[in-house]
Amino acid sequence: MSISIRLNPNKYLAVAWLIAITCISNPNCFSQQLEEILPAPVGPAFGPEPPPPAVNGRLGEAFYRIKDITYPDGDRDNYVNGISLVVGLSQSGGRAEQTRIMAENYFQRNGIQVTGAETRAMSAVQVTGIIPPYAKKGERIQVTVSVVDDATSIRGGVLIKTPLRGLDGQIYAIAEGQILGGGVAAGGAAANVQRDHPTVGVCNAIVEREICADFPTSTDRIRLILRNKENSTAVSIANVLNSVFPNTSRAIDHGTVEVLMPQTFLNRRPDFLSVIGKLAVPVDPRAKVIINQKTGTIILGQNVRISPVVFAKGSLVISTAETPVASQPAPLSQGETVVLPRTELSVVESGGPYSTLGGGTTVGDLGRALNELGFTPNLMIEMFSSLQKAGVLQAELIIE
Repeated sequence: MSISIRLNPNKYLAVAWLIAITCISNPNCFSQQLEEILPAPVGPAFGPEPPPPAVNGRLGEAFYRIKDITYPDGDRDNYVNGISLVVGLSQSGGRAEQTRIMAENYFQRNGIQVTGAETRAMSAVQVTGIIPPYAKKGERIQVTVSVVDDATSIRGGVLIKTPLRGLDGQIYAIAEGQILGGGVAAGGAAANVQRDHPTVGVCNAIVEREICADFPTSTDRIRLILRNKENSTAVSIANVLNSVFPNTSRAIDHGTVEVLMPQTFLNRRPDFLSVIGKLAVPVDPRAKVIINQKTGTIILGQNVRISPVVFAKGSLVISTAETPVASQPAPLSQGETVVLPRTELSVVESGGPYSTLGGGTTVGDLGRALNELGFTPNLMIEMFSSLQKAGVLQAELIIE
């Protein structure tokens, strides 16, 4: 015998008693009736629970959350800056003309008429800062204070009230207060020492005007901007989003994914971003080798490969020596004594160890081979440049 009852979700206790009476003789009937009558479990109130980020993917791939590799279009920083004075310096201020003029103008604005202001305790500075998206009035941000005159240090100084303006000329923040950080500089007649940058410091500022986010005109669509532009990553993001919210996403270009918000998320942009931000996406970055010639820094991506190649480390020594020789004329020849140049040139090339690398060699194999050969950063820079010219470096070479 079976009983068919239309149940109210709030009366689960009564349902349990009815099923118990029906299934006394058949214990297995209990679970079957519960599955048929009780509603199926649902995910979170704001959409399906995204899968946890994976640790390993296919060759050259790793999985990252969408919110870590993208940001919504419109969520941007805004730069502000201003020119001002730092006061309270210990005889390390500027003596430049602009410092004197700024000091006189400052005193005049405060009702003091001064001619030829003393500036040894002052410095003209530029104040720069970044207002993050969604910053509210009264929120504190940190700004950078940099010397623009001949002051030697602003350590321990105080920044006077400084309006910070945007590109439109409007005031968005006010900076004022004690200068933090900065280096130390000291010296005498025969020696001096400096640590860090004593002419740069930081200070606090207060946001005075909110900056509206520059969202797209369409309220039902969100554009995700990739922090590192890559076609395969953009397509992967669109595919993962379509697997959770079918027919909502497409990769517009190598750095933008457009997402149509489902009806349940309309006017709930933060909720939707919270859900999709936790989704894990495979990322396959481009193979790059970045070389900074100034610092001798070399960065190799995990996908860097080289074709079969043989390279060697050898030393070439060219030695030159000048040994002038005096040439005497024959007796009674009425000639003159002259000095003839003589150059001794020697070229010595000593062989070095050879290392052979097969096709598809990874950056780890390459690094171990270079360490065995004792390559210095400068030699590695030359080697990578030669590998690219030879066409065996299967990566983008960026020299800064």
